[in-house]
Amino acid sequence: MTAKGVILFTAAAGALLLCSCAKNEDTSSLAESQQEQSDFPRCIVGEWKCRETPLDNSELYSGYLSLIIRSDGNYLMYDAEAGNPCIKGTIEMDSDDLDLIFVDDSGVDFAPPAGWENMSKRQEIGYFADSYTLKLTYTDNDNSVTLVFDAVNAPNEVKN
Repeated sequence: MTAKGVILFTAAAGALLLCSCAKNEDTSSLAESQQEQSDFPRCIVGEWKCRETPLDNSELYSGYLSLIIRSDGNYLMYDAEAGNPCIKGTIEMDSDDLDLIFVDDSGVDFAPPAGWENMSKRQEIGYFADSYTLKLTYTDNDNSVTLVFDAVNAPNEVKN
């Protein structure tokens, strides 16, 4: 191998080594950002349609509600019949990871759904979620109202 060949080989090997190091750095920062977001429950991400009545109060009507939760924690609960937003903002986890904190930071009209009228713009909400159902429980003193949402893409036999 000539001196020119050795130099070219060394330069190419060095460039490959630098590229692989740069990829490792990018991957580690991506892993860190994913780890920071891992506290957010991924099972609640998606589009949801509320059942006609809350779980614990059949006199209230909530069938007009739809909910969109994005993977970045942004949400929109809106009146699907009228097209008006009810609450909109971001979702955070509480310190013990048992409840969600709904933060309405949208600046639009704040209009919580029926049964949640006394909700504040930063409110702890209990939740249960599986693949096709999301239950959100608002508690005000001793009263609680649980809205039950079905995943929009759930099979028909699941929606009941």
